[in-house]
Amino acid sequence: MKNLNEDVIFEKMNPLIKDSMTNEQKRETKKLISCALPKATKKIVNLNFDFWFFKMFYITIYLGSEKRKMERKFTLTKLSHILFIMFSTFLVFLVIASVLTAIFLALYYIKSLIGIDLFQFHLLR
Repeated sequence: MKNLNEDVIFEKMNPLIKDSMTNEQKRETKKLISCALPKATKKIVNLNFDFWFFKMFYITIYLGSEKRKMERKFTLTKLSHILFIMFSTFLVFLVIASVLTAIFLALYYIKSLIGIDLFQFHLLR
């Protein structure tokens, strides 16, 4: 991505509109443009991609060192911590079971399309 800043974007504005603006309006417009531009971060990996079937949602993944404060504003009790671990474990197993089921069904569908009969005498003939 080429180097974008408020001056480059401001120069693309219609010259008639730009000439009609006062210096204060130009300054405020440039300030708003600079607030809207993404800021450079010192992350190792920065991945941005959207879903091809629904452009409204996207995923951004940042990998790098943690710069935020490490202390939490709330504390977890023993019971809530145990419930959180149990719920997380349940979700992980649910995702794994879903992926394995999807793989099994895809392989079974491919087997059926090819015409492979694994059990020869399971149907009445």
